[in-house]
Amino acid sequence: MTRQNLREAGSRGLRQLSTSLFLALSVAIASFAATAQPAEVVVRIQVTDRSEETIAAAAREALQQTLLLRSGDRDLLAHPTISAALDDARSQLSLYQFEQIEGRTRFVAQIDPEAIDNLIRKADGTMWTASRPPVLMWLVVDDIGGRRFGNTDSEQPLWAAMSETFDSLGVDLRRPLYDLSDTLLLSPQTLWDAELGPILEASERYGMTHLLIGKLIRLSSGRTIAEWLYRDTTIEQSVAVQAVSEEAVIEPAITLAMTEMRRQYAVALTQQSAQQVLRVRIRNVVSRDDYRAVTEAMNSLPTLERVRPVAVEGDTLTLELTGASDAETLSRLMAPLDRLTWIQDDPDSDQGAVLRWESR
Repeated sequence: MTRQNLREAGSRGLRQLSTSLFLALSVAIASFAATAQPAEVVVRIQVTDRSEETIAAAAREALQQTLLLRSGDRDLLAHPTISAALDDARSQLSLYQFEQIEGRTRFVAQIDPEAIDNLIRKADGTMWTASRPPVLMWLVVDDIGGRRFGNTDSEQPLWAAMSETFDSLGVDLRRPLYDLSDTLLLSPQTLWDAELGPILEASERYGMTHLLIGKLIRLSSGRTIAEWLYRDTTIEQSVAVQAVSEEAVIEPAITLAMTEMRRQYAVALTQQSAQQVLRVRIRNVVSRDDYRAVTEAMNSLPTLERVRPVAVEGDTLTLELTGASDAETLSRLMAPLDRLTWIQDDPDSDQGAVLRWESR
């Protein structure tokens, strides 16, 4: 056999190998997509009895909690689709039951996460990605005793209310220790003047770049003047308010922080995006194990309705994805997948979105 014949035979062999791997991969993906189901969400609500009224109210609370935790958007609850679902919340549950714990009764609701995503999609809402970071809150208070850090018992109700609200919206709010290490870098006056150099340096020990800085002036009338500053590596925004209740004082801060967090770390779920197809090419997929690992990783991403292989060329696997409207949305969803890196993220270019698989 001539050298030319050997090359042709080798080329045919590689094409046959790619084809066989592609066919085997297609079967594996179809099997995986058909069997992989996300775990149901379980919500527990303490109740006083087992009446029909209590069941309806607890079901509504469970569904509302799940929607807020998934979307981070309180305005979502006012959408007609969501409002109607909440009015008939019991029908949205997969299962509900009661449990007794230390003499207390709890309503236990099981909710299908796909049903939640569908509701959010119908309302053109947003869903958190898995990569959202915590927010560090610094607080300084000006009262009759002067300016001081907001770490006393007087600020505990404010902190508890803010922490609970952030938790309910899917974001972790943390506060500094205000210990010796902090006070070596920061004073109440430095914090009051919003000197970002020392504030950023003090925040480095906590490993956080998303900061919420609150300045409170306690008035003798019982009112509080509050100025909130939200800052991360890309933006800085502030808002001021004068109010009597703690709820009114913290509301602008919550809105300020959550709006920016959702802008950076949430993806839009729309009925249109559920039908859009995004094509991606993944390089360095050289073995059947690579194929399976890549497709399982992609199938693990929330919102994706379908992951379909359409071509195998050498070490490059081409997939068509349904449920991610654009490359930016896909990149946010893929943040936890450390073995996939972006090379080209323009789906309108000749190559489309191109990624690289890191084999181990």
